[in-house]
Amino acid sequence: MKSSSRREYFSRIHIFAYGCNAMRYIILIILLALSLALQFLVGDFPVTFLTSPLNLILFFCWLLTVIWTWRSARKSLFVRFMLSPSATRWALFMMLLLCLVIGLTGKRNLTHAWPSVLAFLFFQTVLMYVILRGYRKATATGERLGAVRWRFVFLHAGLLLAAISLFWGAPDKREFRVKAFRDVPVREAFSVDGRTEWLPYMMEMKDFDVTVGQDGVPSDYSALVEVDGTEVLLKVNHPHTVRFGEDIYLLGYDAAMGRNSEYCILQIVRDPWKYGVVTGVIMMLIGALMLFVGGPDRRSASVSEIE
Repeated sequence: MKSSSRREYFSRIHIFAYGCNAMRYIILIILLALSLALQFLVGDFPVTFLTSPLNLILFFCWLLTVIWTWRSARKSLFVRFMLSPSATRWALFMMLLLCLVIGLTGKRNLTHAWPSVLAFLFFQTVLMYVILRGYRKATATGERLGAVRWRFVFLHAGLLLAAISLFWGAPDKREFRVKAFRDVPVREAFSVDGRTEWLPYMMEMKDFDVTVGQDGVPSDYSALVEVDGTEVLLKVNHPHTVRFGEDIYLLGYDAAMGRNSEYCILQIVRDPWKYGVVTGVIMMLIGALMLFVGGPDRRSASVSEIE
């Protein structure tokens, strides 16, 4: 009887665990189906609506929710699922699939689709839980209250910071184009959707030059532009930072006139969150260097496949 009762007990536990695992996938499938339904019904995610400070408010709400659930509901089904190898595989798969589709199609606006927003948010949430669980070494009791694992922190926190800056900072990124004429001050710019934007500084083209190759095809060009009283030499892929988070790029010119072009086309990119991306990449490089110099930490067990 005792043996039979034990078998029945463990059988119930197995069925319960199987049901929990199934429930995790069901929740994920429901969220994916909901994002597809929203995409079909209302179109792309309203990125422009979530400009600062609304995106900052939502970001801190998300961050505090993750930290709160980690501290108070660590044993819940949701948190356990987010820390499971299955969640890690799903997060990486969705991000790799999204990057692959964008790379093959060249359609960057796919990042504004509801399924893409779900993939980005899911990836960040999984990564945040992994960091909260693994940033300290395990003690003899199994609790992670030991020394800080700096290599782990630099690698994972750097990746998270870059992802956060790209995702939550997307609504604050703006692009404008300006046609700067020779010796004619201008401050009127136009956004991608055709709206007029008045710049807080004046610009005018002072000189223009084109480098022509042996085949007669222009290989490079540059423009001397006066920005708010300061002359700046702009070249292709060499932007000028006019202020924090705002860069001016040389985009084009009157190809028919060549070096006698009377104007050049400039692109103004406002992206104050780009420094977060740069900082995140630097942190990952530091973590990779620490890992290369010190070797893998064999004394600490891996906390997740994302490590």
